[in-house]
Amino acid sequence: MVKALLIALLTLSLGANDLFDKRCEHCHNHINLSLKKIFFNYLIYYSSERRVKKAMKEQLLHPNPKKSLVNKKNLYKHTVDPNELDLFLQNYWNRYKVIGKIK
Repeated sequence: MVKALLIALLTLSLGANDLFDKRCEHCHNHINLSLKKIFFNYLIYYSSERRVKKAMKEQLLHPNPKKSLVNKKNLYKHTVDPNELDLFLQNYWNRYKVIGKIK
């Protein structure tokens, strides 16, 4: 039972990573807006994983030029399912986080 659950979670995680690459990374590369730069802007401003994810989710679902840390003129309301967004933000955090990667 535990093995099956772990395999399902791993498969879901890998699938979400693929979706992240196809949906987020692809589009951001196309418009030349670095996800890494956005990540560090949010990390510097909000400083914790929980606060960064919360602020990003709010901004992605309900764009507000007053709260934007990136581009205040051309805000884009992302068409991502809020349930998928949590997985995307987790993948995003794991990809660009600094803690645990500094040697």
